[in-house]
Amino acid sequence: MWPPAATLFVLDPRRMKTPNERNAVSYVAASFRDNDRRNPTLDEDGELARLLSRQFRAYRNADPPPKQQKAIPACVIKELTYPTKQNSNEQSCEYLKVPQAEKRRTDIIRLGDIRFYHEGTLIPHNHPLLERAEVVSITFRKQKKDEKYDTVNQLASGDSVLCPLKAWAALIRRIRSYPGTNDDTPVSTVLINGHITHVTSKILVDALEGAIEAVGRDRIGIQKGEVGTHSIRSGAVMAMYLGEVPDGGQATHSSGTSENK
Repeated sequence: MWPPAATLFVLDPRRMKTPNERNAVSYVAASFRDNDRRNPTLDEDGELARLLSRQFRAYRNADPPPKQQKAIPACVIKELTYPTKQNSNEQSCEYLKVPQAEKRRTDIIRLGDIRFYHEGTLIPHNHPLLERAEVVSITFRKQKKDEKYDTVNQLASGDSVLCPLKAWAALIRRIRSYPGTNDDTPVSTVLINGHITHVTSKILVDALEGAIEAVGRDRIGIQKGEVGTHSIRSGAVMAMYLGEVPDGGQATHSSGTSENK
C-alpha cells in the first residue's frame, strides 16, 4: 500500500531543497482540494500531519535567521529624485519586475490601477492639471497575503519631492508618453535608447546603494548590503512613527498593502 501523498512529498530529496517548503506543500494540498480529494497534509483530526510538522521544524532550525532590511531616511529618497537617478516611486514587488517565483504571490501594479480624484471626481490620466488632484488611489490586484483588489488611498502632501500624488502623476505622465502604452502597462516600464524595458528589484537596490553612498554611509549608519526594496516602505513607516502618525496610517503604508516584512 502506498504511503500518503504528503509523506512522499516530504521524503522526496528534490523537494527538500526547495527554498519555501511550506508554500510548496500548500500548493500540493490546494491541488488535491481543487479535485475534491482529501487534504493529504492533515491527519484524521484535521491537524498538520506529524511528519510534516517535524519536517518544517527541522527546516526552521536549519535555516539562517532572516536578513533584515534597514529603513532608509527621506534624504536617500531625495537623492534618488535627482535627474541622474532612477525614479524612486517603484518599490517592492508590486511595483517592480520580479522573478517568476515571486510573480505567483504578487501581481505588478499597472497604469489602470492608478486613479486620481479631485473633489470626488475621477481625473483622467491625460488631464493637464493631474498633479493638482487631491487623492491618488492604488489598487493592488494580488498580494502576498492573498488579498485581491485591495485599494489604498494617498493624499497630496504638498511636499515638493516626497508628495505621493505628485510622484504617481509624474510616473503616469512619463509612461503614457511612451508609444504603445495603455492601462495594462506595468508601472515598472521605462524607455531606454528607444526600447521599452522594466525596472527590476536589482536595479532599484543598486540605485538605493548609490544614493546611500552619495549621502554618506557613516552619516546615516547604513552599510553596503543592508538595504533592499522594502527599505523604502520601512523608512516611510519610521518617519510616520517619529511624526506621531496614528498606528492605522502606519500599518497601511507598511503593508502597502502587502504583508509586513
